[in-house]
Amino acid sequence: MKVIKPAEAKLNPAIINKQKEMLECAKRYGMTDSRTVLCSQQLDVLLNKQLKSSLSLTG
Repeated sequence: MKVIKPAEAKLNPAIINKQKEMLECAKRYGMTDSRTVLCSQQLDVLLNKQLKSSLSLTG
């Protein structure tokens, strides 16, 4: 069974919320709008943090 760090547990809802926000921006403003791109970049940061966290658990 995988042990989830507290920081990782908090990150998953943040990722889900940012995904929803990005999809809403894309629907409202289009895929190439600067607001959508900004949301996408913010989501990338969250995903990278989660990846680093999961890698530190395995190694």
